[in-house]
Amino acid sequence: MKKIITLMMCLVSFAVGATEWTKGEIRRVDAENKKVTIKHEEIKSLDMAPMSMVFNVETTEVLKGVNPGDQVEFVAEQKGTKLFAKQLRKIP
Repeated sequence: MKKIITLMMCLVSFAVGATEWTKGEIRRVDAENKKVTIKHEEIKSLDMAPMSMVFNVETTEVLKGVNPGDQVEFVAEQKGTKLFAKQLRKIP
């Protein structure tokens, strides 16, 4: 039983630590409505093909320093029927 619990805890910690960063280009920033449009590569964790789409953000802090045309990496997350850009960072 201890071995099973240990194995399960290892698997859970691995899954939590696996963050998928996706590359994209900022198309539009709508800080007032907490939204950002990103033309992105495939998002494997969400089984989503490359496309341009609007993502929600939880706080406007995520959008600070990004402008249309910027190349970025972001972490996408689905909550219910909404998609969120959780983390966003500019890339050269």
